[in-house]
Amino acid sequence: MPRELESVGMGPGRGGLPPRTPQDADEFLENVDEVNALIDGLRSGKISAEYVDRKIKERDAESTQLEEERKKEAEEAERRKYENLSPEEQKKIKAKVDEMIAEKERRERARKAFHEYRAKMPEDKRRATDYDAWDLWTPSDDEDDPWMQYTPENPAFKAMEADIDRRHAAQVRARQTAHRRREEGNAAFRAGQFADALRCYELGLEADKRSLELHGNAAMAALKCEMFVQCIDHASKACELAEFLLERPDHPTAIKCLQRRAAARLKLSHYKDALNDLSLAHERDPSNGEIESQMKEANATYEEARKEKEVERGMRRAAQGVDGEVDGTDFHTLRELEKLCGEIGSGACDYARLEALVEGSEQCRVFLRSGRGSHLLGLSRELELDKKAAPTGPLRVLRAACLNEANRETLARNGTLKLAVGFIARARRSTEKATDREAVSAALFLLHTCSATANPRASIIEALASDVEPDGAIAGLFAMLDTDLANDAGAKLAAAHALSLLGNCAVDAKARIALTRAVGADAPGKIAPVLRCGTPVLAERAATLLGNMCADGRMRAEFAANERGISDLCALLPKNEKNERARASSAASPAGMGAGLPGLGARGADKESDAPIDPSPVRDCELVLNVLAALANVSVDAAAAATIGGAGAAPQLARLLSASDPLVAARAATVLSRIARDPSTARRMCGAGGSNGDVGSNGDVVAATVAKFVVRRLASDARDGAIEPAVRTLAVLANGGDVASRLALAEHAAGALVECVRRWDVVGDGAAGNAALAIGDLARERDLLPRLAALQPVAPLLAVCHKRTGAAQKNAAIACARLATHSGMLETLKANNGLELIYRYVQP
Repeated sequence: MPRELESVGMGPGRGGLPPRTPQDADEFLENVDEVNALIDGLRSGKISAEYVDRKIKERDAESTQLEEERKKEAEEAERRKYENLSPEEQKKIKAKVDEMIAEKERRERARKAFHEYRAKMPEDKRRATDYDAWDLWTPSDDEDDPWMQYTPENPAFKAMEADIDRRHAAQVRARQTAHRRREEGNAAFRAGQFADALRCYELGLEADKRSLELHGNAAMAALKCEMFVQCIDHASKACELAEFLLERPDHPTAIKCLQRRAAARLKLSHYKDALNDLSLAHERDPSNGEIESQMKEANATYEEARKEKEVERGMRRAAQGVDGEVDGTDFHTLRELEKLCGEIGSGACDYARLEALVEGSEQCRVFLRSGRGSHLLGLSRELELDKKAAPTGPLRVLRAACLNEANRETLARNGTLKLAVGFIARARRSTEKATDREAVSAALFLLHTCSATANPRASIIEALASDVEPDGAIAGLFAMLDTDLANDAGAKLAAAHALSLLGNCAVDAKARIALTRAVGADAPGKIAPVLRCGTPVLAERAATLLGNMCADGRMRAEFAANERGISDLCALLPKNEKNERARASSAASPAGMGAGLPGLGARGADKESDAPIDPSPVRDCELVLNVLAALANVSVDAAAAATIGGAGAAPQLARLLSASDPLVAARAATVLSRIARDPSTARRMCGAGGSNGDVGSNGDVVAATVAKFVVRRLASDARDGAIEPAVRTLAVLANGGDVASRLALAEHAAGALVECVRRWDVVGDGAAGNAALAIGDLARERDLLPRLAALQPVAPLLAVCHKRTGAAQKNAAIACARLATHSGMLETLKANNGLELIYRYVQP
């Protein structure tokens, strides 16, 4: 049977489905009869094939017309569906379209800007990634969407509502998928599973390749996985998205990505590219201190890499017999150094000459690190061997090499510093201590030098914390302090290095815990005797160590009960008698010990005049700074503060307020504010009870000296860190003292306090608030109200109430409330609407 006859007249019954209506059934039966008649006519020859073909074409035309009519009916139904929607639903559809149109327009702008950017780049700077193939800016799935050309008022658009909903829903689902993957990646990252985190971020990017946050997170995860090229790629995409798509090159995520890309480039030794990234990040976020620190490290790394290349170049030229130098170091010196390094570990090595070369030349220090630090490793191996001869020479060379910071980092990474700590422990347990004494001192010098840098210090602390046995390394360090430090030069040297090493390490809580485990909480008590050993450098380093130790609460409490130790610490402060300062330049007493300490550039006020004394050269200033730091830490304890006050340190501390070094003044003022909490010390500082109290060389009591210092600093518009603790000292004296103390304080300091409030815009909230607090406490004494009223404090206090916030504002309001008991000042308050402010902070 011809193929055409099989399809004739199938109509509604086509596909084997039953007729939908009786009318369809009748039509189907008529078609069957017609087909049978055609078949019979063809068999009998009454109907021609041409007639059959014509009938087939007529049927096909009818079917096509019927399909078109049905399609028009469906489109009309969709149109009526949109028109029958509420205005709110129509607005939602319009918003979806607007969002998608805006997104496409933004990508078009981004693509254009990006291609312009790429066109301006030098050929050698263009990345290999094909962004056209990647198609970041305009994906192919919506490149030619016709609805982008329509608006809801266009009839063609109305028929596409379902398509719009579908596309919008797909975009929302993609963003939701990306968000879920990002959350999964963040959880993995927090758990330290960086590879899993990177996988999650990249799965999220498959759903939303234009996610700035996902690219930024992927860059960080790749950096943690040491996949530096991948980190650079993700960071670059994030920066380009921020600049071209979001049009926000200073986006915080983009700034972080510049930092991450710089870190990856540093690892790949692309130093200049890394510095360019950091420079751009700093330009876009100039207040970011982390970027500045990273730039400093990158510059140092670049400089070290430059030095290494120069040394390598010099060595090659020296091998060719060429004369010359590298940054001041002769080629032949480097050749000599190379020869000496080849003898490391043999009995023929001249370690003294090697040390001299390394200590005298930065390029020689760089050479030891070249070749992946092979020469440093050779020196380090000498510490591993259990030889009869102590490794003094290698230790001294290593110490000289550590004058270069990059070498210190290298020794921390390769485990040399832990070996040095282990050597000290072995020497401590050895029966031949005299043989090892010089080597132990060299090991201490090496560790002391390296402990000034964070990463090496952490490595040393880890090694010390792992050996807290009674005969271990820490116990050995303390044992060096319990020797004849007055007459034994070797013991002094070892003690100086031990104190410096412990002082540097004690800034870390882990080290303080290790010290407590090894020698007990009374470790500061074992250090205190060094303060009176008669050697300034040892006293200074002991003070540093004590100050760092007393950051720990238990150690601070133990030392607070050590009155002798605190008194010895106070004795290191300079005396305040003029004749002793005059003798300092020629006195035979040790520098830095009590009266023998040279002048600190003090500017004190004479009894007859407030004219400043000419500054004298600063000597032993580090000793005073370290003593003050220790006193500041230990005086947090009330008992220690009372001991410091009882030792008569207040006048010496007050004199240091006028030191030329502002840090000395700030620390002295801090200690004064803490010892002022002791009632007996406070009375003496104020000169209360009919006695002269703690009087300085200019005849002033301490409170008067502090007040004059505040006035002088206000007159010079000083904004350093000394004025706030100085004013706090006066506030503590006013708040905690008795009636006699407040009466005496008002005589010396009332004017300075009012002036401080008047200059609130200069001194800041802390000083202004403390001054207001002190005025309020003085106003509790009715006998002082006339004196205070004469200083006219109400107007400046009201200014603080209006202009400041927080504690400063509240303290000023309380002071006004207490001053209101004076009739004259009450009228001033009423005239300036001050009572409303009082009621806001002071309950009736």
